[in-house]
Amino acid sequence: MMQKTRYFFLLICILQYALVVAQNKYPFIPSNQHALTDTEIASTPINITPDVLLFNEQGKLLPMSSLSLMTNTEFKPVFFANDKGKVKSLVFIKKSNQPILIRKNPEAEFSPGEKALDFIAKDVHGKSYKLSELKGKVVVLNFWFTKCGPCITEMPQLNALASNFKGKNVVFLALTFNKKAVVNQFLENNTFQYNILADANHVIKMYGVNSYPTSIVINKKGEIVLKELGYRTNIKEVLATSINASL
Repeated sequence: MMQKTRYFFLLICILQYALVVAQNKYPFIPSNQHALTDTEIASTPINITPDVLLFNEQGKLLPMSSLSLMTNTEFKPVFFANDKGKVKSLVFIKKSNQPILIRKNPEAEFSPGEKALDFIAKDVHGKSYKLSELKGKVVVLNFWFTKCGPCITEMPQLNALASNFKGKNVVFLALTFNKKAVVNQFLENNTFQYNILADANHVIKMYGVNSYPTSIVINKKGEIVLKELGYRTNIKEVLATSINASL
């Protein structure tokens, strides 16, 4: 019995030491979070919500679109949870000794001076928008859908952004594949101050959007000047900087 007790105590010490080592290895992780062991991972629901922070080994904050590394066999994710067992941070470790290179999502690529593709779509009030007729204005597009958690999380920032540029030469358009009835039901409990273009799947396909949310800023000449894929905590500031530079 005494031998089993000593063995158990030794095991606890080893686990605690491992957690301390892991914590010191990643000083950018808050001290109230601990690395989940393989046993904990097997018994803990891993729910990656928009507030989970993603890092590389050097502590660089990664965009939410980097979650695609979860399926990349070259990387190992290390999950960090708070004292309630909720995952709050994730560090992607490169299995080889080569530097970590985060490949840019092809959807985010565009050429300087690239013209935004023209489209026609109606908002939930029946008003028709034709992109080419908005030349002379800065146009901000947001691609979203009603069941997209990160899309909903960023809405307060987008609403504040739209309010800050109210009365200025800026048009905010939110495009979704959801039908008008679904959008209207969503708006009963949520506020979205963009002009919402429902049933706009033809535009979504035209722009090749597969990542949600996606924001695009188009200058007064009708040229794409910014593409932002995925949720980010400072989306309001990022978009405002691009809009101001285009006004």
